[in-house]
Amino acid sequence: MLNERDLKNLTPYLNDVVNIEVKGRGRKGREVLLEYSSGKKLVGNLDHPSFRPVELKGLTSIASYFARGKYGSNSWRGNCSGLLIKDLLEHYKPDTFGDLAVGSGTSIDVATDLGYTKSNTVFSDLNPKYGGVDISGNDLDFPLMDFIFFHPPYFVFPGSSMPVYSGKGADGKGMWGDKINPHDGSRIQTEAEFKRWFDACNANLYKLLKKGGRLAILMGDSRFRGQYYSMFKNMDIFGRLEQVIIKQQHNCLTDSVKYSGKFIPLEHEYLVIIKKDGPFIVPIHHVQTLQRDIRQSEKATWANVIAMLLEDRGGKMEKGELICEMERHPKAKNNQHIYAKLRQEIQVHPKMFGRQGDLIFLKTPV
Repeated sequence: MLNERDLKNLTPYLNDVVNIEVKGRGRKGREVLLEYSSGKKLVGNLDHPSFRPVELKGLTSIASYFARGKYGSNSWRGNCSGLLIKDLLEHYKPDTFGDLAVGSGTSIDVATDLGYTKSNTVFSDLNPKYGGVDISGNDLDFPLMDFIFFHPPYFVFPGSSMPVYSGKGADGKGMWGDKINPHDGSRIQTEAEFKRWFDACNANLYKLLKKGGRLAILMGDSRFRGQYYSMFKNMDIFGRLEQVIIKQQHNCLTDSVKYSGKFIPLEHEYLVIIKKDGPFIVPIHHVQTLQRDIRQSEKATWANVIAMLLEDRGGKMEKGELICEMERHPKAKNNQHIYAKLRQEIQVHPKMFGRQGDLIFLKTPV
């Protein structure tokens, strides 16, 4: 809450401000952040006797860009703030820079503003306007680069309102092209196929890095009608993971909506920095999604099996019925004394299982 003194102190700095944030109230005072349409940020202590904000520069592990600056097109759905790309380039200062999924051209605008030229940049996209190159395919023909920025399409659940890109003329949902491009990640409708596409893009971009080069990937999670997909959790990582930055999202369609119940709106993205340490050895972190049926698992403990059987029957079963079910489990082939095992598990796990006569039941927290 700003008081009259605060407003007096802030007035000289309010011209062209697009965002004001105040946090903290204690011995150190309240910190105020002023963000301008240009992307410039000032920070200062509102409770200091002589209030004088200073410019905030550089990256931290938490990034927030309320303003988008003068870069790219604000009508392009899914576009990120060019100020993020600018901070990355000013932080790492690469000699050569590339973006092979330029979207509306945000990274091109940033690079031009920072003095990069055609001699030290590479820009492309699946959109024919920027070359029509499919980076998920093999045998890409680009020079090796020091720094590559990749802001891929996010996984779009069928029926959701997430942005899609190709096929503007096909169904009216896309942003370019008369037909849906078969290599457009935003048009992939199964999680497994999307993972294969995303991993192929990341592997190909890593190959285009020079030794010591970096790949910066900005990605987000998707949710629709109880389904959730995390690009970061499911991605394979080629190279050494050097940094993870959490970026706050602004100006989302749901920003003005108040939610109740268990729904938590998504307001974050991940910026992952991957480094290429050498030309020959590629560290690979491979993610594989598996399903295990505990009814067929010999590695499950007897406590797990008993709890599963009880839960499947509403939390309680007669002793005889439970023993019959236990005898059908693969673990029983090496144990001929199932009743003794059941009695032992009830004794060893008194907080998990209870017994009243011949009724065995799952306990609840007290």
